[in-house]
Amino acid sequence: MFDMIRELGLYLVASPRSRYWQLQQLRELDAEHLADIGVTSGEAALGRRRAAPLPAREDRAAVRHAEAARAGAM
Repeated sequence: MFDMIRELGLYLVASPRSRYWQLQQLRELDAEHLADIGVTSGEAALGRRRAAPLPAREDRAAVRHAEAARAGAM
C-alpha cells in the first residue's frame, strides 16, 4: 500500500524516479534512441522486456533445480 501511495506522489510531482513517468518518456523516444539503449518499440509500448530465451535442454533441469532451491521448495 505504501508503495502505491509513494508512486502516486512521485508521479504527481513528475519526479524522474516515478516508474510511470519513466515509461512515458521511454515511449516518446524514436527508434534510433531506443536502439541505442537496446529496447524495441514493441517492448517500449508494453513497458516490459521480452524474457531471455531458455537455455539448451540439458541445462534446463539444472536451472529449474537452482530456482527451486532459491525459492525454498527443496
